[in-house]
Formats: sequence, structure tokens, C-alpha cells
Amino acid sequence: MKRHTPAALAFAISLAAATTLMAQAPSVDVDAVTNTPALRVQQAGGVQFVNGGAGEQERAAMKSLQSEFPLQIAFSGQGGEYGVADEVRVRGDKGPVMAVSKAGPLLMVKVPPGRYTVEADFNGKTQRRTVNASGHVVHWSSPLVSSN
Repeated sequence: MKRHTPAALAFAISLAAATTLMAQAPSVDVDAVTNTPALRVQQAGGVQFVNGGAGEQERAAMKSLQSEFPLQIAFSGQGGEYGVADEVRVRGDKGPVMAVSKAGPLLMVKVPPGRYTVEADFNGKTQRRTVNASGHVVHWSSPLVSSN
């Protein structure tokens, strides 16, 4: 019977661990059917939302979910470039609904259709708008938007 040295045993264990890690799913989810990034539906204040859309594939994936999210906001600068808000807060008739940091360039929120007040912070300044959650994209164009 062969005797294994401690170094050989440690190498074998490390190799087995590395093989297991490499066999795990990639850190970015990819839809097996469309080969596009799979979006993660997140929650804030008990409200579901999807945030992102920086790349074409991600925007296309978000577009496929639009019918499920009545409040949709696209942030852009005055020149049309996509941007990100430092924080976005949504209020309904009964008070705060949700808040999310680093929102955009597209933010889709699953709320009942209706009117909402949305506050968006850009570079330390707050803008407020009343919007309708109706399934149509609200285009939020502002000179304060930065493309971080």
C-alpha cells in the first residue's frame, strides 16, 4: 500500500476544491434559452423592482418584463446619455412606498397603477416629479444626471 505525504494530500484536497468551484454556476446569471443576462427582481419596502439596463442585452431583458412593472423610469442627461440617480424614493397617497440606491439607467417598480411622487437625488441635489404608473416609460431627463 502506498503512503501519501502530507503535501500530496493537501494538493489533492486543493485540486478537488478548485474543481468543485469551477463547476459551479457563473456569478452572472444567464438565461439558457435566450443567452442574455437574467435579471434579478429585488425588493425594497416590500415592493418588487428591477434596476439596471446599462447594456443592450440587459435593456432587452428588462423590456421583456415591462408588462409586470407599471412604474418605469429611464434616467438620462440633457444630451440623451443614460444616467444613474444616487437614490430614488417613491411615495404614494398613503406615504413612502420604496427607496433604492444607485437607480438606473432604467428602474421598473411593481406598484398598483396610479399617481406617485418620485424623488431622485443626483450629485447631492433632489428633483421631485409626480408620475403615473401606467405601464409607460417615464423619461426623466435632467442636467443633473451623471453617467456613473
